[in-house]
Amino acid sequence: MPEKRSIKDLIDGLVDKDGIKTEVTVTLTNQTLTKIVLALLASGATIVVVAHLTKNLFPNHQIAALQVDIKSIKETLKKQLK
Repeated sequence: MPEKRSIKDLIDGLVDKDGIKTEVTVTLTNQTLTKIVLALLASGATIVVVAHLTKNLFPNHQIAALQVDIKSIKETLKKQLK
C-alpha cells in the first residue's frame, strides 16, 4: 500500500524556493481512476434525481394557469359548436 502523504508534503512538492514548480507529475492508479469515475457517475445521477424531484415536487404555476385557460377555451368552443 502506498505511503500516506500529508498536505504539507504535497505542497512542498509543488512549491520550491524559486516559486511554483511548472513540471508536476501526477500518478493515477487504477483504484484512483475507479474512484474518480464512480464519483462522477454518482454526481451525475444526483443531479438528474434532484432535477427530477424539483420539477415534480414544485409545480409550475404558469403551466397550471395555461391548462385552466385551455380547458375553458375548449368548453367555450364546444358550446359554440352545438
